[in-house]
Amino acid sequence: MSLETLLSGKEMTETRKLFVIIALAAAFLLGSASTLAIQQYTQRIANKAAVKVVGVGIYKDLNFTVSVTEIDWGILEPGENRNVSAYILNESNVPLNLSMTTLDWQPVNASDYMTLSWNQEATVLQVGGYVDATFTLTLSDATPAFRNFSFVIIVIGSG
Repeated sequence: MSLETLLSGKEMTETRKLFVIIALAAAFLLGSASTLAIQQYTQRIANKAAVKVVGVGIYKDLNFTVSVTEIDWGILEPGENRNVSAYILNESNVPLNLSMTTLDWQPVNASDYMTLSWNQEATVLQVGGYVDATFTLTLSDATPAFRNFSFVIIVIGSG
């Protein structure tokens, strides 16, 4: 007997119809919830980090035509390191000392399990000079199963 026949039958009371509808809705919702739980355990970490700059330009290419405004770290797993390269150009009229910091980690405890470093800390860039910088994101083996995380990278040229 189909659901439509069952619900339209004269022997079906309004209370029974309501019960059948509620039971079907509950079965659907429970099935969806268990599917979400399974997917949650199979997710890897995805991220895009925004990049702010002070006194310098950050570019993807040596022609300095494609600016880096965010870094897509891709999908990461606990214990993994990922490198991303970019060109840092001194766009000011004085030599600049490079430094880098991060802020606005989401979730707020993400920085307890991962660190960002780079190979150009304290480098002095002459006017019009550039360097090939490598940013390295390192995840602890104990990194919890974040579905997503984000943070802001700030590259500073001071001089």
